Amino acid sequence: MKEKIMAFLQNEKVKENIKRVFNKRNLKKVVIVIIIAAALKITYSFAFEVKGYVSRIDGSKITVVNYLTTQTVDIGSFINTLDNIQVGDKIVIKKNLSGQVMSVKDINKDKRLIDKHNFRDFNGHYFKRR
Repeated sequence: MKEKIMAFLQNEKVKENIKRVFNKRNLKKVVIVIIIAAALKITYSFAFEVKGYVSRIDGSKITVVNYLTTQTVDIGSFINTLDNIQVGDKIVIKKNLSGQVMSVKDINKDKRLIDKHNFRDFNGHYFKRR
């Protein structure tokens, strides 16, 4: 198999196509697109998503700490989730464009439920036990 691959790469037409596709100008464009996509993802996660560990709960405000920042989020309409969230839990809070909280998700709780009530097959799909 290795010989076939080497013979394919030694073909003149393949060499010309590789030179045409992987020249400096095209590689610069690809790198720029990757950098822009990464910047958009980072901006989205800072603006619309708070992910980390709960360090403090004060009334309807939750202080979340991650490896970059510490943020305090007011989750006024999600008061019922405060009973389930404890200090030290890993959570994800998603917000909309106006800054209102759309969802509060306890990652630790979801993992515990999956482990306790479901099992995983070899393809990674979850099945409920009967």
